[in-house]
Amino acid sequence: MVGPMDTDHVKARLHEAMRRGSHKATEDELAEVAAVVLAIVGEVTLELAAVIAELVERVEVLEARGAEPSPT
Repeated sequence: MVGPMDTDHVKARLHEAMRRGSHKATEDELAEVAAVVLAIVGEVTLELAAVIAELVERVEVLEARGAEPSPT
C-alpha cells in the first residue's frame, strides 16, 4: 500500500513516465505508475465520499428546518 501522497513526488513520477521518449517502459515501471495512479484515485474517492457525506448531512438539516412550523 502506498502512503500519503506528496504532490511533487507524484508529479515527478508521472512526468518521468511520460517523458521516456522512445524508451519502452518495463512491466515494473508500468506497475509503479499504475500504483501511483490507483493511490491517487483512492484518495480522491475518499475525499469525494467525505464531501458527499457532509452534503447529505447539510441537506438533512435543511430539510428538518423546512419541516418545522414557522414562528409567526
